Formats: sequence, C-alpha cells, structure tokens
Amino acid sequence: MTLIRIERILSKLLLLKEKGYLMEAVVLQEEVWLDIQDVMKLLRISHSTFYRKLKECNWKEKEIAGRKYYLKSSIL
Repeated sequence: MTLIRIERILSKLLLLKEKGYLMEAVVLQEEVWLDIQDVMKLLRISHSTFYRKLKECNWKEKEIAGRKYYLKSSIL
C-alpha cells in the first residue's frame, strides 16, 4: 500500500516537472571563511599589503570570538 502511494506521488511530481511547474534544485557552494594568515598565504602577500588590500577591496568579513574572517570567494 505504501509503495503504491509513493509511486503516485512520484508520478505526480514527474508530471509537474514536465509541465514546468517544478524547477531543478540549485546546489549552493559551501562558504569558505579564511583568517588573516590564510588570506596572506593564499595571496602570497605581506601583512602590510593585506591591510592595504583590505581598505581597497570590498572583502566580505565576519567576526567570531574576536577574530576576523574573510569570505574566500570575495577575495579571489
């Protein structure tokens, strides 16, 4: 009985997808946050260059427990 109900639901979902009422799920990339040391290693830059770029560029930043982290995708 349960399998028949599952089959019916799946066939209805397939029909809705074919008619364009359902869209494919979008897979989001996991956000990677880097600390200052990781950013400097990634970009191969010095401490002073890091702070200069931090002022010039619009890097996404968050603070956790007093430490700042930068979104990797906003740096590259």
